[in-house]
This record gives sequence, C-alpha cells and structure tokens, in this order.
Amino acid sequence: MNKVFIAWLIAAILMLVLGIGMLYTGIYFFPKIADEYFSPVFRKAGETDWTFYAHPFILAFALKWFWERYKGIFEGGVLLRAIEVALVYSIVALLPILWLTYSAIDVSFKMILTWFIYGLVQSFAAGLIFAKLNP
Repeated sequence: MNKVFIAWLIAAILMLVLGIGMLYTGIYFFPKIADEYFSPVFRKAGETDWTFYAHPFILAFALKWFWERYKGIFEGGVLLRAIEVALVYSIVALLPILWLTYSAIDVSFKMILTWFIYGLVQSFAAGLIFAKLNP
C-alpha cells in the first residue's frame, strides 16, 4: 500500500509541475491561444483557481486506480507501458470529452488540441512513474 501511495503522490506532483510548465510555455509560444481564455466562455480568475492545482491529484488517483487494475495487460518496458497508458487514457477519456467540448463551446480547434496534448503528456508522465515504481 505504501508503494501505491508513493507512486500516486510522485505522479501527482510531477503532473502538477508539468501542468504549470506547459501553461507558461503555452502562454509564451502560443499567445493567441492564451488570449482565448479571456473569452466570456471562461470564468475569470479567482474562486475556482484551486481546481487547476487539484486536478493532477485527482487525475493521478484515477490513473493509479486504472494502473493497479490493468497493469498486467501492459507488456514491454517502462517506456512502452507508459505510452500505452497515455494512449488508452487519451483515446478513451480525453478524445470524447474534448470532442463534446469543441462541439458545444466556442473554443478553437487549436485550444482543444493543446488540451489533448496536455492530457497526453500528463498521463504519459504518470504512466512512467507507475511503471517504474510499481510494475
């Protein structure tokens, strides 16, 4: 149990750091996409900012549960197993919700694509941690 908790915590912290890093990288390299966040579609900064910081911990918990349940299915080395976890999560969870978001909310395809990449990178990082610490 201790190994599971440590893997979850390390994955969550790594995902948080990656998320913040990708946020600032995105703002710097893609300022037009960052400008979209000032659209009335999005809430203003304030009361719900904490959810951005809590998200990696919730996602790491879900991915860790998934890992514990299905890790026997993923074969190969650490890198291959992490790639498989990232692809499964991205195709099963991200793609449908981002498709729905794109069809229902006024956001650009570029923004949806950045969210997809963001989720893919985060789930890959979690998969790496899980495959390395708790194979």
